[in-house]
Amino acid sequence: YFREGGFMSNELITSDQLAEELGVKPQTVRLWRTKTRRGHPSGPKWTVILNNTIRYNREDIEEWQNKSNNPI
Repeated sequence: YFREGGFMSNELITSDQLAEELGVKPQTVRLWRTKTRRGHPSGPKWTVILNNTIRYNREDIEEWQNKSNNPI
């Protein structure tokens, strides 16, 4: 792993952590997983790990931000 922007690029974070970093409510992050915009998910890609736990990869968050102009 390498550090980019102060974070490990493959670091996984929770929905609550993502919400805090983006300054939105956790419910908003959960809503993004079910809503689409022009056929694409509204929020960043997510990963399901053990016991149906949702995590977000920092690289996917950065990619989503670059495509949607939503800086953290």
